[in-house]
Amino acid sequence: MRFETISNDGDVTSLTACGQITQSAFDHEEEPLAEQFGEGVYTTRVLLGLQGADYMDSRGVGWLLKCHRRFRRAGGIFVIHSMPPVIRDVLKVLHLDTILNVENDEQAARERALATANE
Repeated sequence: MRFETISNDGDVTSLTACGQITQSAFDHEEEPLAEQFGEGVYTTRVLLGLQGADYMDSRGVGWLLKCHRRFRRAGGIFVIHSMPPVIRDVLKVLHLDTILNVENDEQAARERALATANE
């Protein structure tokens, strides 16, 4: 799993994930967002587009939950969007679409991130 920065306008950082969403590619103690962007990333607003992801396993689901929790605790927000149908279906079956911040596209994710920050 790797991340590409799409934009960073000072308010919101938009990323896309490419490859497989799984923790098997890194140690359980590592966290790829913090590795790439530093621990301060959790205090910010991050949009993660999954349109480039081709697979997600249970460890990937766990990683999304861990990220969600870290952002909440640090005062940031993590919104995922633009998921392939197979990933969206996994989140729906597990009812995680009601726990995680999930939107259909980047614009809706940006609006949610900015609205949540103002609450």
